[in-house]
Amino acid sequence: MGFDGILINATLIDPSRPEGCRGADAIAIEGGRIAAVGSTADLLNSPTGQTEVLDLGGAFLTPGLVDGHAHPVGGTDLQIGADLSGVQSMEAVVALLRAEAARTPPGQWVMGFSLDPITYAQVPHVADVIEEAVGGRPACLYIFDFHGVAVSRTALTMAGVTGPRQFVGASVVVCDDHGKPTGVLLEPEAIELVRRLIPVRSFAQRAAALRASLNRMAKAGLTGIHVMDANNESLDLFRALEAEAPLPLRLHAAPWLNPGDTQADLDRVLALQGQHGAHWRVCAAKFFIDGTIDGGTGWLHAPDKFGEGLAALWPDLDFFQHAIRFFAERRVQTITHAIGDKAVRFVLDTLRDVAEDIRRAARHRIEHIESLPDEDIARFAAEGVIPSMQPSHAVRYTRADHADNWSTRLGPERANRAWRCRDITDAAAPVVMGSDWPIAPFDPREILVCARFRRLAGQSTAEAIQPSQALTGLEALAGLTNVAAYAVHEEAVSGALTPGMRADLTAFSVNPLTASAEDLTEAPFRLTMMDGRITHQAL
Repeated sequence: MGFDGILINATLIDPSRPEGCRGADAIAIEGGRIAAVGSTADLLNSPTGQTEVLDLGGAFLTPGLVDGHAHPVGGTDLQIGADLSGVQSMEAVVALLRAEAARTPPGQWVMGFSLDPITYAQVPHVADVIEEAVGGRPACLYIFDFHGVAVSRTALTMAGVTGPRQFVGASVVVCDDHGKPTGVLLEPEAIELVRRLIPVRSFAQRAAALRASLNRMAKAGLTGIHVMDANNESLDLFRALEAEAPLPLRLHAAPWLNPGDTQADLDRVLALQGQHGAHWRVCAAKFFIDGTIDGGTGWLHAPDKFGEGLAALWPDLDFFQHAIRFFAERRVQTITHAIGDKAVRFVLDTLRDVAEDIRRAARHRIEHIESLPDEDIARFAAEGVIPSMQPSHAVRYTRADHADNWSTRLGPERANRAWRCRDITDAAAPVVMGSDWPIAPFDPREILVCARFRRLAGQSTAEAIQPSQALTGLEALAGLTNVAAYAVHEEAVSGALTPGMRADLTAFSVNPLTASAEDLTEAPFRLTMMDGRITHQAL
């Protein structure tokens, strides 16, 4: 029989087979699946008919890379306005805001994203600073973790925010000692006070922008995403995009359940399970048990430096446990955002109380796991819970000298327990790797670099964040391939270079297992293929 295509002259790297693919440097594709793996000579000698042959020129071919935690819809919607990534001073923020205000037509909101809380840590009322920078206009700047915003005084006035508010969950209107809002709003209910006033793009504009984001992700070597924001018309957007043309990535979606939700919300999310298109599907339920360390809403065993972090986001923890059991008993995977040490333990305890056969069958996940004590390390493997982590968060948002906001809040002891990928892996629980885009870049090369070196390209080894927690190149790559496939129950069809698997493939121009941080970061992807279809090519 003939093949649809043959990829030749490649080094094959398959993390599911640590011994490697000896003697093979080519893959044949038929019907969107890997049909054969062998030598270039053998596969080219097979009857090929109209087979297309692609010479990869010595590229390093891996199973398709999958971002294990990203927000493609929310990231596309929210990354609007001034890009404040990496800005470390309020003066620099003000300069960027003035430029953004000059570009923004009169009557429109001035927007920004990726604001670092350290920039306004010494500013009593950031609302007033923003107000002056934008010339008295409504303005909203998303904090880098998107769990908070800093807004202008005009925005607060328009929202009717004049003092503290009570919320169902642990949202906060940050106020000074006299009850005057500072301009910082933390967590969803508080953010919504302002967000609902900001005009949104049309559905068609959002769909076009989402398509562009997915295409950029494919160019960056990605073939799939574990989508953590199946909300706000996400599924309708997926349907609309597929009606126009095939998606460039596989999307495994998890609709949210928020603090304060009711049984009706559980039923609604349950009803969404199994909905799908050609390359997207709903396959889990997403929960938030806490917020963030940087915002003081991460749930901790002991308070942070400012006396914060002692409450879960969910107001009724009994109902949270009921909700987890509700989905677990129906064999639906739960995915829970848990950042603080107490949050992680509470979710582990909640899952432990689910019958073991049911718990293990669903492959429940805990996301982020930013600071973890020794006694909880082995529980992931022992209790069949999948850890999902983002090493780029450690590298981008903390510092080795603990001078950053995250480390300052926790103090040295807890900051030294940051993102313990090595310890969790050594305890027999392979880690799903992701970016949490738009919180960190979706480029999987950065994820691999941060997992292997615990620093960014160009940084010195002295700047590495907890380097003892580094993974090997193979372990890091596994977190984006076969471990990611296992986490969405697709290890039988994805995540390996073996016949019968989907032809979701990524070709690196350097060896991702051994390349330096600098070389890996800069090396372009030669090819991205999803379902046997080329979504990016630079041969």
